[in-house]
Amino acid sequence: MPASLSFATSLLRLAWPVALARLGIMGMGLVDVIVVGQLAPDELPHQALGWAPTGVMLVTGIGLLMGVQVLAARAIGAGELTHAGGAWRRGMIVAGVAGLIAIAATWSFGARIYTAFGLDAELAAPSAEVMRILALSIPLHLFYCATAFFLESIQRPMASTIVMWGANGVNLALNLWLVPLYGAEGSAWATLGARLFLAGVLALWVISLRDGDRYGVRARAAGPSFSALLGVGAAAAVSQAAEAGAFSAMTIIAGRIGADAVSAYQILLNLLAVVFMVALGLSTATAVLTSEAIGRGAPRDAARASWTGLALNTLFMLGFAVLVLVFAQLIARAYTSAPILVAMTAALMPLAAAILAPDGGQVVAAAALRARGDNWFPTASHILAYALVMPPLAFYLGEIEGHGVAGLMSAILWASVLSVGVLTIRLWALTRR
Repeated sequence: MPASLSFATSLLRLAWPVALARLGIMGMGLVDVIVVGQLAPDELPHQALGWAPTGVMLVTGIGLLMGVQVLAARAIGAGELTHAGGAWRRGMIVAGVAGLIAIAATWSFGARIYTAFGLDAELAAPSAEVMRILALSIPLHLFYCATAFFLESIQRPMASTIVMWGANGVNLALNLWLVPLYGAEGSAWATLGARLFLAGVLALWVISLRDGDRYGVRARAAGPSFSALLGVGAAAAVSQAAEAGAFSAMTIIAGRIGADAVSAYQILLNLLAVVFMVALGLSTATAVLTSEAIGRGAPRDAARASWTGLALNTLFMLGFAVLVLVFAQLIARAYTSAPILVAMTAALMPLAAAILAPDGGQVVAAAALRARGDNWFPTASHILAYALVMPPLAFYLGEIEGHGVAGLMSAILWASVLSVGVLTIRLWALTRR
């Protein structure tokens, strides 16, 4: 079998269950938005704003845990199987500490997180209540992520996929019960219940593995130190915090424009995030195969894995872009029953479709670079594109020039083009060596 086809097959074999699990994560967010949008549409701004700060803290914590995936896969490539279990155990401790810090921060600041940026108290107060409930679920989701990263590193991602879709069933049932009673707060409680299911069931799954002793999951095992884990994770955390913080700032800008604007932006961002999970699955597969090749001293295989991941991402994202364009009205109606929001979101679908390929490409390229030990360059690139360029451009186009949500979406597009361009050039330079 040609090398390129072999890597494509290996990537897809690992990527599809990972992507399906990541789609399950977004499936919960999708259900939250759709149920609130259909049963309590006036609560959509509270839900969107409640997610904004907790989303930043959540993805920052997930970034801290990236060392579990990279270093466990590298240990597998080097033949040190029990070190993978050691990475998981330390990752669970990191997850718990990061989650508690997130709860403390959100509960301490409360509505001031919103009013400090000019939002009305009437919009800020109920959004803060949603935020506080969602914050309670952050440690649970981080426990799930640490465990899922371990399973992906040993190339057994199906377990996390099955558990994630089971959690989607829990989330849907709780949403249908609680949203009619409590609106956006009810949806936040549904998220908490689903994440409790996620963390508990997947951890039990790993502890019960028949060959768990082989990987050091049931007893104290050697493995990467906390400093080694955080050496990888800190760069990813800063990168993801900068990117998520910038997107949260965009939500605040949308809130300054108006309630309909923040609702439409939330719907479009959720759509982008759903498709982005496919790119995230490909990035995970790319990182695992690149890390494994680095671990066994095969730089050419590492380069092939990286470029194959980028090529597959481009093909998939272009396909999804076509679907978004063709079914724009149908997608908008699925999200909300409010006619004005349907019209706003459907009109902006071409911009959303244009974002998909560069946005997916930048996460795959960043994963390939971190798998090679190039941790801080992707961080610098993300800070440049998403923290320094995107929010000011969005403020200028959306608020000053009066383009509204279209201005925000245009800013996301150009920031993603900048990011994928810089990261691809860096990857080309490193693999060429």
